[in-house]
Amino acid sequence: MEDKTVNQNERRVDSLLENLFFLSKYYQRNSSKDSLIDGLSIFNEVMNVNNFIKASKKIGLISKFVTREKIEDISKYTLPTVIFTNKYESMVLLDYDIENNISKVIIPELSDGEIELPFEELESLYVGKVIIIKPVYNFENRASKMLSITEPKKWFWGTMKRNKEFYTRIIVASIFINIFVLALPLFIMNVYDRILPNNAIESLWALAIGVFVVMIFDFALKSIRAYYIGMASKRADIVMSNKIFDHILNLRLDSKPASTGMFVNRLHSFEAIREFFTTATITALVDVPFVFIFVAIIFYIGGPLGWIPVLTIILSLLFSYFMQTKTKNLVASTIKEEQLKQTSLNETVTGLEIIKSVRGQNRMKTHFDKSLGQTAYFGEKAQLLTQVASNFTDFLSKFSNVAIIVFGVYIATSGDMTMGAIVAAMMLNRRAVAPASKIVTLVIKYDRTVVALKNLDEIMQMDVEKENKVYLSRPELKGDIEFKDVSFSYKNHNYEVLKSINLKIKQGEKVAILGKIGSGKSTLIKLIQNLYVPTKGSVLIDNTDVRQIDPVDLRKAIGVVPQEPFLFMGSVKDNITIGDPFATDEEILNASKISGVHDFLGKHESGYDFIVGERGEGLSGGERQAITLARALVGNPHFMILDEPTNSMDKQTEKAFIKRLNSILSNQTVIVVTHKFSLLSIVDRVIVLDDGKIIADGPKDKVFGNNKAVKSQDE
Repeated sequence: MEDKTVNQNERRVDSLLENLFFLSKYYQRNSSKDSLIDGLSIFNEVMNVNNFIKASKKIGLISKFVTREKIEDISKYTLPTVIFTNKYESMVLLDYDIENNISKVIIPELSDGEIELPFEELESLYVGKVIIIKPVYNFENRASKMLSITEPKKWFWGTMKRNKEFYTRIIVASIFINIFVLALPLFIMNVYDRILPNNAIESLWALAIGVFVVMIFDFALKSIRAYYIGMASKRADIVMSNKIFDHILNLRLDSKPASTGMFVNRLHSFEAIREFFTTATITALVDVPFVFIFVAIIFYIGGPLGWIPVLTIILSLLFSYFMQTKTKNLVASTIKEEQLKQTSLNETVTGLEIIKSVRGQNRMKTHFDKSLGQTAYFGEKAQLLTQVASNFTDFLSKFSNVAIIVFGVYIATSGDMTMGAIVAAMMLNRRAVAPASKIVTLVIKYDRTVVALKNLDEIMQMDVEKENKVYLSRPELKGDIEFKDVSFSYKNHNYEVLKSINLKIKQGEKVAILGKIGSGKSTLIKLIQNLYVPTKGSVLIDNTDVRQIDPVDLRKAIGVVPQEPFLFMGSVKDNITIGDPFATDEEILNASKISGVHDFLGKHESGYDFIVGERGEGLSGGERQAITLARALVGNPHFMILDEPTNSMDKQTEKAFIKRLNSILSNQTVIVVTHKFSLLSIVDRVIVLDDGKIIADGPKDKVFGNNKAVKSQDE
């Protein structure tokens, strides 16, 4: 165990994070280390350059990774800057003086303060890599309310714009591919009209070699275009998926849709959007201008035959528009039913144990069958209409080829057209009509894409916790809590859950919150965590409104044991350290002993590496609750919020838990929501809620002497 602890502590020294933390204070962008890494893909690992750049951007600093061969190549105007060395991972270079052989640096591994090194020694350590970092004046923070213009779907179009270099290459490749299309029809026309009548074999081989070269270039360009389409699609997928996921993690709870199934289904629609905008759409749009060129050539070599593709294209577009009006409502209905079906599926998978226990299979099957039937009905009709449109376009394409041959023969018999020209016109007609067929398909897909984009945009427009503003950095919150005239009602509810709450809890106080079901107990503790925003009034922590405190700093200071224990797929250790990945083995062991996790893990061979299933499958309710308690304790928080912490424990386990809890709760502010009188032994003060109002507040002996309060507590 000792070796493990040492290794864990060594990993805690993250030089890039420490350097950024120093620079945030240097540039007066005060932020905690936890806030700096919040939202980044860092878990049980140190910060890399990409994460450094992203983290610095969040606090109004702009960073750029560059190479400089020597220290003296780093301009003093860019100092302080982060440099990489072969002895220490990185350090902050504050200043250097070549003449006096002095340099000033900050080395996280050695000291929190400034260190002087001989310049020659620093030069020998330096590996030529630098991160230049400077503050950015954020005008938006100052004037956003007056000058900002809402830009719906900016998250989407901004990402697409970032891929413009790929799209430019795709367009250039498509232009040449369309030009190369002319080679084969012209080759065939010349063979029929000139090579065969004149037996010009040498010219035949010259033309054949030329066409072969064009075909090679055509193959190469198509392969290159496919590669860039794939790259653009991949980059768009990665960037937009990350934006969407980051936005979800940052959503305010009162913005989250009530139906998880519908929410997840909307997120899945991103695949259709990405496909529509990154694959066939681009090539179809690039092909459109060449339709006019191909038709013009048909007019040139075949005269009135050019009207055949013109008429074919017009009929295709008119028919696709007609079908689009028919499928629009069907698509909307199909998507709605798919969301309902997803909701039924999610509820069934999540609540399978409960469904079996209460014999709810029939109800769930009825709901699922109804949604499935409606989805199949609307989907079948939409698919039929789409297929009819596609088949009709294909029919028009083939009919136009036959028409060109038939009318071409009539023109050829009068001597105004050759056989080679007829064949060439037919091939060009096929190529001219092809983009129209693609556009018909795109028009049919357009409605689904628009609905999907609208659904996703609604999610991206939902309110988030960490807004574009500068928070007060409060990494060390002490424990004073105050409610000032706080009222609260949930979104889309027309009644207040809390009504004009005025309350003070001092640092170190141990308080129990009692009340009937629906009296507002859980809502009260959620407001303390800033999970919800008061409808009226303010919640203060250490005399600071929680809305002004960085949510990461706030929640790091609060250890929460929820009423419903929720575990994630992974090991027991992963679940305990999910909010504090660099917790030492000693901290994990201490929290586990207090919560009782250490006791029941003794029967598992894997110990703390024991893998729990999704939502904690394979563990009892008491075991899951013990792990959530250990999770709350591992960071040694200044506040403890316990919502029915012993709800799933037997009396013996509960008694041991209370004894261990009493031994560690000293200076922490503790709030206990409970119905069990046994837990009141750890508190000194009792607050009783009823219908969103405080009806009793004071020492527990005094409160329980109040008949009204006792009656309120008795449920």
